[in-house]
Amino acid sequence: MEGWDPQNLILPEVGKLCRSQSEYLDQHFKTQKDVSSSSISSSSCLLSEWTKRCSDYNNRLLHLRTTLMDRTLSWISSSFRAKASLSNLNLTLSASSQYGTALKRLLGEELRLLALQLHGIHFIRQYVETALRLEALVGDLEDVVFSSGNCRPGNMFAKFSTLLTSQDFGVKEERLLKAIKAMNDIEEIIVNVEKAQQWHHLLKSVDHRVDKTLAVLRPETLAEHRALLASFGWPPKLLASKVESGGLSKLLNPLLLMHGDEKKSYAQSFHVLCALQQLHSRREARKFKTLGQKECEIRLWAIDELVSPLAVRMEYHFVKWAEQPEFMCALVYRVTRDFMEGISDILQPLIDAARLRSYSANEAWVSAMVHILSGFLTKNVFPALAERYKEKDMKLEVISLWLHLVDLIVAFDKQMQSLLRYETCLLFPDAQRRGISVLIVFCDRPDWLKIWAKMELKDGWKKLKAVLKDAKAWQIDDKHRVDFDVSTICETFLLSSREAHKAPFVAESALKLAQEMIDRCQTLPVILARAKFVRSTVARFFWYFSNVLLLHCRNAELSPEEVDGSLLVRACESINAARYVESKLQEWSDDASFLEMKIAENNSNMEEQQQGFCDDCFFEEEIKCLAELETNWLMEIVAILLCQFENLTLEYNHTEDSNVFIEALQSLKNQLNVLKKNLNGKDFLDLWRSVADGLDHFICGSTLGGDVKFSKKQSNEFGTDMQVLFLVFQPFCARPEAFFPCIRDILKLLAMGG
Repeated sequence: MEGWDPQNLILPEVGKLCRSQSEYLDQHFKTQKDVSSSSISSSSCLLSEWTKRCSDYNNRLLHLRTTLMDRTLSWISSSFRAKASLSNLNLTLSASSQYGTALKRLLGEELRLLALQLHGIHFIRQYVETALRLEALVGDLEDVVFSSGNCRPGNMFAKFSTLLTSQDFGVKEERLLKAIKAMNDIEEIIVNVEKAQQWHHLLKSVDHRVDKTLAVLRPETLAEHRALLASFGWPPKLLASKVESGGLSKLLNPLLLMHGDEKKSYAQSFHVLCALQQLHSRREARKFKTLGQKECEIRLWAIDELVSPLAVRMEYHFVKWAEQPEFMCALVYRVTRDFMEGISDILQPLIDAARLRSYSANEAWVSAMVHILSGFLTKNVFPALAERYKEKDMKLEVISLWLHLVDLIVAFDKQMQSLLRYETCLLFPDAQRRGISVLIVFCDRPDWLKIWAKMELKDGWKKLKAVLKDAKAWQIDDKHRVDFDVSTICETFLLSSREAHKAPFVAESALKLAQEMIDRCQTLPVILARAKFVRSTVARFFWYFSNVLLLHCRNAELSPEEVDGSLLVRACESINAARYVESKLQEWSDDASFLEMKIAENNSNMEEQQQGFCDDCFFEEEIKCLAELETNWLMEIVAILLCQFENLTLEYNHTEDSNVFIEALQSLKNQLNVLKKNLNGKDFLDLWRSVADGLDHFICGSTLGGDVKFSKKQSNEFGTDMQVLFLVFQPFCARPEAFFPCIRDILKLLAMGG
């Protein structure tokens, strides 16, 4: 304090004073008079007080410095003594030649055991501290929930129920939120423990007690929420007269009619329910990851509580409409659509405020409403149809009812999904996406999926057989026929339409029936189930269709003795149909939906077990079958044309009569013209080149066989005959001689010999 002069004191600015200083000054200098000259005595007292305080602080600081110096010297002295002791021990061990090594080993082993014991003590200490923290938190949680008064354990539910029905709604919500916070704190500790330790018994014990608490909290919270909804007039009444006639008047949404305290109370209850669900979801996700428990389907509880009473009222009407499922679909769709506005405007802000990530009120609402219909059909409709399907006398009737119901479901799914066309579905949980289709009933029941696939296949095959009975089934549309032309040779490889493939109408009908089967299963929410359905229907359907094409070719009864143009046309019809269907199957396999199904099959190892390898595309086997049919019958036609040509030219080989050769070429030309007109461009290109290659080898072998010697006249006649041969193939290419290399070489040799 020496040299300190109050007169020379410079006071700090008011804004730089701390809170305690400001309060002190405000207490002693309340008015302007307190700092005037008339208050010199009070100022002197304050000065004396602060002078004494400063002196005390200086004395205390000096004492602390002295104490710190003493303790530092004591620590340095102890450190020197420890260092000296260790040095002496090391010298002793080094000096002892007989016992030094053994003593070092003994001390090293003891130190290692000591370290292990210390580590074990530390581990036990951590375990005890964690167990005590968890015990305290769980105890507090149980006190909040079970209200540990004088109630017996058997009355815990009743006690908590009495609490929930008290009039002080704010107190109820506060206690619920307190319980949820306690469980979140417990969950945080458990997660941290799992990252560092594996105390399974401790975690199981805590989980058991928390689950027991949740078993009380969840039903009571839901009951309180239901009571609150009922006080608001939920669910609205359905007008019976309108419903029974298949219609539904505009319904008033009680959620839009809430106001004031009602709206506030509902928001608080909604927030508690969401917080409880968020905690439940967090715990279930942890159990699924670490404890190997089954993952539960996550739904939005608050939405389910809106839908549950609606389901009870709707089921009353569903029972009366067991034979009229279209009324069920109309009722569910209308109610879903009419309440959509209130769900979006009221609930979505509450969901966002509750920080439930990746949840959409609209999607949860639509999913829950779809679940009403799928649940009723699962319990009351499809089981009865499946039982009746086993009876032979009822099969046709059941197939008709089943397929009609599926058509209604497909249309209903599209209607419900259209309500969400502006939603971003990529971020929603898979559990919710699974629920936006009534066809989920087939994913959960593979036996029903198998029955449905059999019905679809039988119905599709029945329709195809009806098409085959029509005389126009194998005709090609002459108005849009695409003929092969040298000038458009490149375009012929871009076959896309049925007309470009010159395929008959039956091929288009088969593809249309297959596409209808695919469309009906598009809303199946499980990809693997969709793949199984397509395998059992569409894939098998095309196997049957390939047999139809094969039988159509065999009925042509082609033979080298007589190659009739109509028989060639019949074979061309099957080849064109196979080519067209093959191109469409390849196009379908490149679609994203079929790529997903193929990946799902590969991941489930279903295809690898059956075939031993992975196909590149979904319809790989069906495409191979059709391609094999095309190749076999193209080669069959080529072989017949060459055999007939050989039979017709037998006399030419002996007599060298050009007229015989010309007649054979004329017959070949007529047959090639028929094939050109009726066979698709790609296959015809392969066919005529194969015929040319066969003729080249046949004529070359016949000409050079034996010791044949050509006179000049014979050489000229042979050259003339070959020019006629080239003219036969002139319409198909610019330089036909290029496709007859052997004949071209013979002509060169004859020219050189002449």
